[in-house]
Amino acid sequence: MTAANQPRIDDRPLAGLCVMVTRAESAADPLADELRRRGAQVVVQPAIRISPPPTWAPVDRALARLHEFDWLVFSSANGVRFLLERRRDRGLGARLPRVAAMGPGTAAALGEFGVRADLTPAEFRAESLADALIAEKGIRPICAQHPEGRSGKLDVSPFPLAGRRFLLARASRGREVLAERLTAAGATVEQIVVYTSTDVERPNADIQAMLDAGQVDWITVTSSAIARSLARLFGGRLRRARLASISPLTSGVLRELGYEPAAEAAEYTLAGLAAAIVKYSSRSA
Repeated sequence: MTAANQPRIDDRPLAGLCVMVTRAESAADPLADELRRRGAQVVVQPAIRISPPPTWAPVDRALARLHEFDWLVFSSANGVRFLLERRRDRGLGARLPRVAAMGPGTAAALGEFGVRADLTPAEFRAESLADALIAEKGIRPICAQHPEGRSGKLDVSPFPLAGRRFLLARASRGREVLAERLTAAGATVEQIVVYTSTDVERPNADIQAMLDAGQVDWITVTSSAIARSLARLFGGRLRRARLASISPLTSGVLRELGYEPAAEAAEYTLAGLAAAIVKYSSRSA
């Protein structure tokens, strides 16, 4: 390798650090790939396991009725893959309604199936997605302060989504904020479980030994479910490494459990999480 082709030190700011990735195990993990690209040693200890729903019957019924909905809403890349793979395997070619995605990772997963997201919120969380869907109707969120129009009356209906139908593709567990906000705005909301999320019961013995020996520098936490599962898996051992949280919501759950994150992503994405670890590590170097 010539000097010109050798990686620069500043291209590998995480060299010498060990990062535990705790997302559900998959053949390709963009977070693990990005951390390795930055020079980190990555160990994978899934905190949750992702699997198909216990029955496909509700999903199949919803797929047969897609034409009845105004919006199909995905809150995760896993939801995209499980639902659209099922649609493909069943040979259902019906046109999709308008599609909303929680964030760029979810939108990218849609792209794998040749689907473009019609809406992605500026902030990648359920509250922002709900507000964006309400605003898409041409009316600002009902929680906002609305100026009076020329008539002297408020220019917003209290139920801006009345008559609109939404299908939410979701995990077996998770927050109800999105459905609640859309329903409060007058929408008819149906939810289907397209994949099951369960906690991993036991940690890998070798990784636990690394954590006990202080050989793990960072632990990534990419959801509230993962935060809770990690607390059950490792307990106080989590304090032997720095915790990197993907969002304020996840940080809040960690704090409720008694663990303070050392870094939090400014952009609530996997790339943003890696960048937060790099920023902290560069600052403390």
